Amino acid sequence: MRFAIYILFLFISTCSFAQMPLHHAFSNAEYTLLKQAADSNKLNRPQKATLLSAVLPGAGQIYNKKYWKAGLVYAGAAGLIYMYKSNIDSMRSYQQAYVQRQDGDSATIDTKYALLTDAAVKSYRDYHRRLKDISILGFFGLYALQIIDANVDAHLYEFKVNEDLSLRWQPEIRPMSMGNTSYHGIKLSIRF
Repeated sequence: MRFAIYILFLFISTCSFAQMPLHHAFSNAEYTLLKQAADSNKLNRPQKATLLSAVLPGAGQIYNKKYWKAGLVYAGAAGLIYMYKSNIDSMRSYQQAYVQRQDGDSATIDTKYALLTDAAVKSYRDYHRRLKDISILGFFGLYALQIIDANVDAHLYEFKVNEDLSLRWQPEIRPMSMGNTSYHGIKLSIRF
């Protein structure tokens, strides 16, 4: 839960600048891009979709009217946050058990994983640490992928497909020039 609150705080804090003028909060390139975003006549559709996706994940997909893709983005983010939370809890549990085994004090006894060896507890701890790191990388990968998807989808928004475009296939048997055998195949015809 803390991770989700942290991500939400990160998104909110990037959009709020308290007493600081806008041009001091960003570099020149970022300030120019945000200034263009304020004047919507200067931004074309792909730039607007990309900017919306960068500010709020899934917003570019909503702008492109691909609502199901926004749902996939949110479901993927929720799954990765759950994976992170689950693995960090398991990692901390195994870490605590490993520390109790290694402290040398006979008063502290690991009762939670009593049937596991020290090497197994350490191995499980490292396994859950690795999965936690993978979930963080997956979150950044999802973030980048949804920005790219919004940009490409906005570029293809005006793309028109000819209604007469069709592919027709039919089986075909052709006799060989010599002998009584024949070729068997499929004939493909594209009409546009």
